[in-house]
Amino acid sequence: MVIPRLILGSTSPYRKKLLASLGVTFTQMRPDTDESPNPGENPSSLASRLGVSKAQSVADQLQNEAHWICIGSDQVCHLEHTLYGKPGTAEQAALQLTAFSGCWVTFSTSLALIASNGQTFSAVEDYECRFRTLSSNEIDTYIQLDQPLDCAGSIKVEQAGVSLLCDARGRDINSLYGLPLMLLSEALQSFSYSIFDFRK
Repeated sequence: MVIPRLILGSTSPYRKKLLASLGVTFTQMRPDTDESPNPGENPSSLASRLGVSKAQSVADQLQNEAHWICIGSDQVCHLEHTLYGKPGTAEQAALQLTAFSGCWVTFSTSLALIASNGQTFSAVEDYECRFRTLSSNEIDTYIQLDQPLDCAGSIKVEQAGVSLLCDARGRDINSLYGLPLMLLSEALQSFSYSIFDFRK
């Protein structure tokens, strides 16, 4: 059986680290995707669409090659019906964390696979975090410490950001970190592969 190449359609260092933690061999490629939400698009649909778009963008670059599986993923942070993207600045991060204080916030993370043989997979996993009541001083200190300016929801839960939370619920903590690894294993099984087939 020919084992296809795994291609991660993302330049995210966080997703790269998560996929590498499985000990698999993979290549990282940059997708060309407009991440703007469509009018009225709900968080789960947005995450799903962007994950598929990233996988498809990379698949389009591989049309002259055989035996590959492209992985796309996107994360959308939302509180009720409001979407919160990557803050970009410390000021925006402070506004996001102030809004999250004392609230349950949902992180919807998509996984999309497109294979050279035409097989596809797409799903979204939610992970919910409850922020404790945060003071403005705590928020400012945290932002200076972790610099979460490139993270949806202005938090790095795998670092000091976990100290901002008082509760959480979800199946796979890795989905909160940016790539649902349990779901990836299940997706590869649906393609008749084991995650261990791709180990170095």
